[in-house]
Amino acid sequence: MTLEHSKAFELIAEKVGEELSKQGFTRQSVAAENDNDLVALFTGDNVAYSVLYAKKKQQMILRTCPMTDDGPDNDWRTLSTWLYDDVVSTQKDAESIANDFLDGVSGSVALKRAKQSKTKKKKGDDGSADPKFLAKRFVAVFPELREEIQMEEDCYFPFRGATFAKEHIAPKLPDYIKKANAKELEKLGGIFSTQYGNGDVDTRAVITNVLINSLDDAEYKTLAENFSDELKTAAKFERKYKGKTVKPEKIKVKKPSRVSTLRDQ
Repeated sequence: MTLEHSKAFELIAEKVGEELSKQGFTRQSVAAENDNDLVALFTGDNVAYSVLYAKKKQQMILRTCPMTDDGPDNDWRTLSTWLYDDVVSTQKDAESIANDFLDGVSGSVALKRAKQSKTKKKKGDDGSADPKFLAKRFVAVFPELREEIQMEEDCYFPFRGATFAKEHIAPKLPDYIKKANAKELEKLGGIFSTQYGNGDVDTRAVITNVLINSLDDAEYKTLAENFSDELKTAAKFERKYKGKTVKPEKIKVKKPSRVSTLRDQ
């Protein structure tokens, strides 16, 4: 049975609010910029979170931004995006989105984010989402990853981001891409793009070098249509090195000049 988007939004916002209240966040009464959208804002000492339903795109979005003395700085960074269509989406879908958003506001990266000082992230700085956070985002597409991530955490420390992606995520992609419809491909491409934009250096390398370069040309072309411009550029560059072993650069030894040789005599 389908669930209307406004009811799904409240279910998700309520669950996110319950978790954030434990961390000292407060839900604020705000209105969405667009009349047809729905928004819930949660503010803490250093960061703010927002759950947004963008009706035109039919998307449930979890966002975050730093707090200033005057409130959220509104330089929102998207943490997770899900499609939610009234025609086909159910309460089970809403609960899955809520659980995913809970991971986004309660994991180690979120707790670290909440402790950061009240300074805006400078342009060009790396994101803070690590490879383990990336792996958890793919649970939205491959639910079986939840158990595989738990096994990885139980058996290894620290989390082997590149190895896990190569052994557990990359093998699942070709078959999924082959069978996915347009909305499913958009969702998968959105995960890649969002996590590339938010990820640290290691996460970006896992996305491009491990996952994207594991695809053949047809699979890559199909999925890349749903990438952000930033990821399209990075992926196109990294594809040049697919299947190639990059030799380390040889360090050129500078020969002493005649002048310096004379000085040493």
